Amino acid sequence: MASRLIPRDRSFSAARWLARAAVFPCLGSWLLVRLWTALGGRLPGVALGIFVLALSALLIALCAKFDLVERLCLPFRTLRQNVTAGGIAFLLGGCFDISYAMLESGGLLLAAPFLRLLCHAGSGVVFAVIVLALIRAGKDLLGLGRVSWRQMLILFLALNALTAVYVLTSRTVYVWDNAGYWAIARALAAEPFGYAHLRGILETTLTLDYNHLLAFPISLLMRLLGGSRAVFVFAVSNLYTLPGLWGLAALAKDKKWGGLALAGLFPMLTYIGLVGYVDVAAAGLGIWAYVIYTSDRPAVSRGIFTGALLVGTFLLRRYFFFFAASFGVAALVVKVIFERKKWADFAALFASCAVCALTFTYRFLLDKVLGTDYGDLYSAYDLGLKSDALLFCRYFGLALLAVFLLSALVSLVQKEARPKLTLGLVQLAVCFLAFVAVQSHGQQHLLLYLPTLALLATNCILTAAPLLCALLAAATTLNCLIPKAQPASIGEIAAPDLLPSFTVYGPRRADIDALLALADYVNALSEEEPHTAVVLASSFTLNTETLTSLYASLNLPEPETRTVIQYHGTVDKRDAFNWNTAQADYLIVGDPVQTHLGEENQEVLALLAHDLLEHTGPGTAYAPLPDTFLLENGALVRIYQRVRDWTAEDYFSISRRLTALYPDYASLYQVPDWITP
Repeated sequence: MASRLIPRDRSFSAARWLARAAVFPCLGSWLLVRLWTALGGRLPGVALGIFVLALSALLIALCAKFDLVERLCLPFRTLRQNVTAGGIAFLLGGCFDISYAMLESGGLLLAAPFLRLLCHAGSGVVFAVIVLALIRAGKDLLGLGRVSWRQMLILFLALNALTAVYVLTSRTVYVWDNAGYWAIARALAAEPFGYAHLRGILETTLTLDYNHLLAFPISLLMRLLGGSRAVFVFAVSNLYTLPGLWGLAALAKDKKWGGLALAGLFPMLTYIGLVGYVDVAAAGLGIWAYVIYTSDRPAVSRGIFTGALLVGTFLLRRYFFFFAASFGVAALVVKVIFERKKWADFAALFASCAVCALTFTYRFLLDKVLGTDYGDLYSAYDLGLKSDALLFCRYFGLALLAVFLLSALVSLVQKEARPKLTLGLVQLAVCFLAFVAVQSHGQQHLLLYLPTLALLATNCILTAAPLLCALLAAATTLNCLIPKAQPASIGEIAAPDLLPSFTVYGPRRADIDALLALADYVNALSEEEPHTAVVLASSFTLNTETLTSLYASLNLPEPETRTVIQYHGTVDKRDAFNWNTAQADYLIVGDPVQTHLGEENQEVLALLAHDLLEHTGPGTAYAPLPDTFLLENGALVRIYQRVRDWTAEDYFSISRRLTALYPDYASLYQVPDWITP
């Protein structure tokens, strides 16, 4: 392509050498910040600098030797078009570079303004390369998403109809993961829009598991339409669920109305979005990764685009790293077994993942993937394989899972189908084994498997038995449209479900009036002067967000006078004991003590809750108020007023007991320095 743009004369060669010379210090500075983030303080600065210069020179030399820029990063026919597109990407990458936000400390060289400027330029160069390469690859992939407009219209109308049903029939309080991104989007919508606002959103990708990327588009709609739950749910459905449904239609486009059949077989994609999980956006990228990688388009383009999509999945939602990693393992297995002489797509996939991960998710990989023992940190969430099995059956259906997997195994006899089916089966197995080694699944985590199961369903049931597929889809959809009692937790599921057993009707709490009375009572405590309170409960019936999200969940105006609800840790090992609780004016507890993972895994709140109920230790610093509130599941809410300051012994009593339970996590429960025994 380059030969059509500029003649290969001496001036062209000189221009290329000048461009490489200009890129060299920019790329080196960009790499230096990243290597310093990982190795700063472990290697001498001089050695690190020399290594960075050598690495930058090597990368530029490899690009020059194999003409990678000319071959992969010139998507347009004219020089002006390429320069314009690359220039815009360069400015965006440079202006919104957050590399320095990764640093916890830096030497004098890193603090130099010229190095920071070079790092911004390096970010611009890398971002321009990524954008141009994706445009170039995307041109080879045009048409993969072409599906019947009638089918998409039906999906759009059905999705919005179900969303309306869910919203109109809901009367509950949205908490935890169901409310997390809703709260973030409302907060973003209230902030002034500008450069600092956008940079702040990008910087959340470095440190927060719940980064603000997916909340940002929703916040833009909320600036126009308000922050109600209805706006949030409709935004999730149309911005994030609909592209996933489009991906299902593209995956099955060889079969007429195949997208409708897959949507009927996997209603959980729609449902998970309805309950408030923006995670469906990451699942949508996973579906499109399969659409692209298993297509017959040019290998390098498939690999480049798929790699970027895989990194995008765990950039949006961290746990999708399991999906991306297992996809890579499965792709490698397919190459080794079936395609030993065709490595272009896998090599492009690997390179694309490496470049995009180094650019967008580097700090996450260092801190969360390499620097954390998740198996121990999230041991409280290990509910056993029985819990996983019941959850899979609830959202996919035992009968459907059996049909998908058995038909895939039978279809392996067909030689032409083996690579694609092996890719799906290996990815499914590796992803599951890796995830359960860390924790049990929640309902949103099952999205990890939806793209793979859709691939298996498309290539087995939909292809070999379309009538059976249509019947199963109809039965599954109908079952989800029937109103039925829903379990509040995995512990209430008694047996495996043959078909997905959730319902698209919104949840309704019978104790809403009692909750409103409780919230009004707590807020009335601050009528004369501001007060603070802590909710020492973490169950599906009562927790901190039960009060903080109540009015918004019911679309009621927030009261003018509010008692400030402070956060207290809820899960052992993961959360520290929040010593600010000792200064709170009121403590709110459930009787019996309210936990959702068992008291043995939530002692960080249960210890103090028992002290209050039994009037021992720090609990003697409080007096119960006369009013109580009875919630569902027999939870009696009691409110305690602090009548004296905590003594040093009160502090050390909590610290000693928690440290004795978790000696390896003693730092989480260390008494503040200003408290002396």
